[in-house]
Amino acid sequence: MRITVLALGSRGDVHPLTALAAELARHGHEVRVGASMNLVDLPRQLGLDVVPVGWNQQSMMQTERGREWVTKSTLDAFLQITIEAYRDYGRRFGDEAIDITAGSEAIVCAVVSEQWAAALAEAYDVPLVAYDLTPSRPNDVVPHPLVALDPLPTAAANRATYLHYTRRAWRYRRDLMFDFRRQLGLPPMPPRQLRRPLELQGYSPTLVPGLTWDAYRPIVGDLRLTPADLDRAGMSTLDPELARWLSAGEPPALLTFGSTHVSDPAAMMAAIGRVCRSLGVRALVATGWGLAGVAPSTSPELRVVPYVDYDLVLPHCAMVVHHGSASITAAGVRAGIPTMVCSSYADQPFWGHQLERLGAGVHVRFTDLSEDVLRSGMSSLTTAALRRRAAQLGEQMRAEPHGTLVAADEVDRYLAG
Repeated sequence: MRITVLALGSRGDVHPLTALAAELARHGHEVRVGASMNLVDLPRQLGLDVVPVGWNQQSMMQTERGREWVTKSTLDAFLQITIEAYRDYGRRFGDEAIDITAGSEAIVCAVVSEQWAAALAEAYDVPLVAYDLTPSRPNDVVPHPLVALDPLPTAAANRATYLHYTRRAWRYRRDLMFDFRRQLGLPPMPPRQLRRPLELQGYSPTLVPGLTWDAYRPIVGDLRLTPADLDRAGMSTLDPELARWLSAGEPPALLTFGSTHVSDPAAMMAAIGRVCRSLGVRALVATGWGLAGVAPSTSPELRVVPYVDYDLVLPHCAMVVHHGSASITAAGVRAGIPTMVCSSYADQPFWGHQLERLGAGVHVRFTDLSEDVLRSGMSSLTTAALRRRAAQLGEQMRAEPHGTLVAADEVDRYLAG
């Protein structure tokens, strides 16, 4: 079957769908990937047919407006800046999405591109598969992550948060989607009778316990590269120099802020050094987008690298401090180590708060992060109770099946139905 995978956003959005695309290709499907223009390398390394589409989210987030976006704590402010970005880039992406999906027999997408993908699936009369990094559909257990962080007193109240989010978000995206639907020759609103999409729940039941869904919303776990694809991409073993550094001392703390913009990288690196020295902890810093410009370096106490594969490195670490993306959250818990989340936007506060509720981590907002806050948070990660709980959750997660393999099987069953 000819499948188009629309993979837009940051690494945490693109790499999971790339993993699924590679597995679907191994199942015999003809797969094309539309990936953010700055993140096409991994699909190419895996031998996938990949086309650069959409926007460069790294560049977008490094603009003044992008930096403002990740500091917004109210729903309306977040949605306002989101739709401004969509207006700037979304119309061009609409044209690209029409081109790349022509002739497709199924479309796979994540939340960033779902509004376009749903219209395309309707226009072509093909099935749609969506991938949720967090609980994003109405349920009785957890509220919408962008509306409330704590479960509300009743199931009805939790469900109501999803209706609230949908109504607020539609106010901002309505005109953009009306234009796109008109471009596809569709009426302004979809008919009520459409084929129900498959909505893969891409998170571990260990991290969000108590949720139950029907067959159209299977909990598959987080999507990550399979061992075979890690080997194909040259990512199945640790870099020898990093492996030697890791084995030359006590397990370090891994610190990364992913795509979160750090206004003064030099000051942040100095603070990290002082905090880790005061705690007697070695530090491994992955600069990612947020600390771009900080040069790689190595000393016995501190090593700085551009990126690491979380699943390879975190089992060698004592703790992890990060921005709260779904991918590194899952990898840290799977490794059985305690986590400090310094969240900015989207699903990040949800994961930070969820780890606090599970007793395996601490959560602060990135805008509140200071040297003292970092020291206090990392100090908390050394306590016996947090370490014990993190180890327990890690054991549970490692017993779960590989999310990418489960997801590909679910897609096959859905498409065969």
